Amino acid sequence: MSVAAINNNSPESLECPESPEFLERPESQAVRRADRMLVDDRRFGDSRSIEERNVARFSIGAELLAEHDPGHGPVLRRISRADREQLLPLLGDPVLRNAFEDDLVKLENGVRSGFSFGALASRIPDEPAGLGPCERMATPHVRPWADHGSAWVWTEMFPADRVPGELATRLRQLYDGSIEGGPSADPVVPGPEMCRALGRGARLLTALLPRVGPSVLGHVSVVGFTRGESADGPLQSLSGGDPLPSAILMAPERLADPWTVAETLLHESVHLKLFDALRAGALLTDPERSVPIPWRQTPWRLIRVLVALHFYVHLLVFQEAVRNAAPELRAEFGRPPVGEVVDEVTPGTEAARNGTFGTGLERVRYLAGYIRELPPGTLTPAGRQLMRWLGEVTAVLDPEPPAAPEPPAAPGPAATPVTAPAAPAAPAATRDAGPEEAVPHRTAGILARPMPAHGELLLADTGTCTLHWLNARSWLVYSLCDGRDVPSVQAEYARRTGTDAPAAASHVTACLEELRNSGLLS
Repeated sequence: MSVAAINNNSPESLECPESPEFLERPESQAVRRADRMLVDDRRFGDSRSIEERNVARFSIGAELLAEHDPGHGPVLRRISRADREQLLPLLGDPVLRNAFEDDLVKLENGVRSGFSFGALASRIPDEPAGLGPCERMATPHVRPWADHGSAWVWTEMFPADRVPGELATRLRQLYDGSIEGGPSADPVVPGPEMCRALGRGARLLTALLPRVGPSVLGHVSVVGFTRGESADGPLQSLSGGDPLPSAILMAPERLADPWTVAETLLHESVHLKLFDALRAGALLTDPERSVPIPWRQTPWRLIRVLVALHFYVHLLVFQEAVRNAAPELRAEFGRPPVGEVVDEVTPGTEAARNGTFGTGLERVRYLAGYIRELPPGTLTPAGRQLMRWLGEVTAVLDPEPPAAPEPPAAPGPAATPVTAPAAPAAPAATRDAGPEEAVPHRTAGILARPMPAHGELLLADTGTCTLHWLNARSWLVYSLCDGRDVPSVQAEYARRTGTDAPAAASHVTACLEELRNSGLLS
């Protein structure tokens, strides 16, 4: 403001702006902070890191499949050598991703035949425009949020000469299998107005949550519309996961207003983001444990509890952003719904009788509290990291945050990413090294994908067909097992890391034990 303006006695010249940044309400500041925290965690929040891990897994998985599906070895090896930009359209294709995941499960379970990924990939012509195989069939071709990802809308699907007809058949089979009890109708082909409404809801989501919105939308490959039935009544929306990877299906009625569209996109794309993040390692040692849910008649599996908690924390941030939406957003998109957008409690449940657990915050507290009381060792190091991160985000908005989860227990296996192995209780010098420990040897037949930007190394054992994610410490120790004896490994580890000899001995001993247990050293 100029001196002349300051000296002007007109009251209009001294009027304070309605919402200057320096007077931002604490609630808005909390939303901004939580929005940032939800994308900062490199394991679960940073979409680029999640994508890079999935690209590495896709690449090494194709090479692993080539070892066991020689009939399609050339195309699988070509895929394994492709760069990121070539791999992403294949990784995001629901049919190819489903086939890839199914084939990896077969390998892990000892099945060495009946693969489908290589057979499908070998029949798909090259696409210079960078479109995924299923996307090429969509007519018209619509990308509802081109600035935030390559998602496309499931419109009319015409294989023509673009892709093999069996791809369209398989896509329809995956669609049918993704809806509980089977679909009650064909996919709904959206018109221009529906596509515009979808894009408008995405714009609102990214305006409300400028960091989380683009992040989660980037994990969506396709959005389709359908009508079906679920155990809780008419289908509202779903995310594909394993049955229909990277896909969202929603009822056309969800497009009624942009606020509902934004919430639906957040809900389902958050699940897809976690689905991608979990490809890099397990969260639980007992994922099938049954958990009572006060607002539902049927217990949930423990893995579902973690998935739900992950979503509800995101929902808390979204709802706070809606409550504090700027006037210009309300002017453009209309007034937001009154009250929380959360699934109603099931009639006849404890929650229905007591009038409880009707809010996202109540559910976050219950789910987080249950997980905190699990027996030690139920959460993997990655699971404990997830809980710490979600707890920190919740504390920004929750006036009564739950107690922090238990501190990390014993170190996880070397195959667990990110968390560095802790030093064992006994120093290395107290162990009697047997002859087999004098010179640790790397197991033969190991494929590798280094990710130096993340301090991680992805390995695939062609014999057992298992994938192993090494953190930076385990990676370093593994790389030093090149014919050196253990004292030489310890000395070089100490030199490279700057640690003293006793600490180096402890770290190396722990890593060697874990690498042997994982079958990576002999």
